[in-house]
Amino acid sequence: MKYHIEKNTVQETLVIPLLGRLVCSEHFPELFSDPEAKRICDCLDYDFAEKRKKMESAAGLFGAIEVAQRQYDLRCEVEDYLKDHPKAAVVNLGCGLDDTFRKCGNGLCRGYNIDLPDVIRVRNDLLPAGEREQNLAFDLNDLSWMDRIDGTNGAVFYAAGVFYYFKTADVKKLFHAMAER
Repeated sequence: MKYHIEKNTVQETLVIPLLGRLVCSEHFPELFSDPEAKRICDCLDYDFAEKRKKMESAAGLFGAIEVAQRQYDLRCEVEDYLKDHPKAAVVNLGCGLDDTFRKCGNGLCRGYNIDLPDVIRVRNDLLPAGEREQNLAFDLNDLSWMDRIDGTNGAVFYAAGVFYYFKTADVKKLFHAMAER
């Protein structure tokens, strides 16, 4: 069964980074191997043709590399944090269909993937939460999501692209609330 992604919806925002990971993996497999991106794309009922054509251009390939490199860099930062805080909470803000936690989880930490309810519905079908992982359906501006995070052993937060959709004042409010916690 394929999961239908409707054009011009919040769910469609999942497609670009996922396709970027796939295209980068296809063009540069020696640098970025991402079989999970292919598996997920294969599970989607979505016409990738137009977006793929743009991504296959020189500028598009640069964007694909940027997406894959960003995920790799975030994974490295999380892994570095976990060296000193092995039982920490690893929190992916605006997670989409990102699987970074699965690539850096050490068996002791806990992963929290937070995104809008429409996105989490797709994620639960395509990337159901693992043993030490939770998919949480929240608008990041609803700060009650913080009550679900157990940061007693430390916490590392990361966001890969979600703040494009925020006003500057909302990002400041979010960061201020996180710092207070």
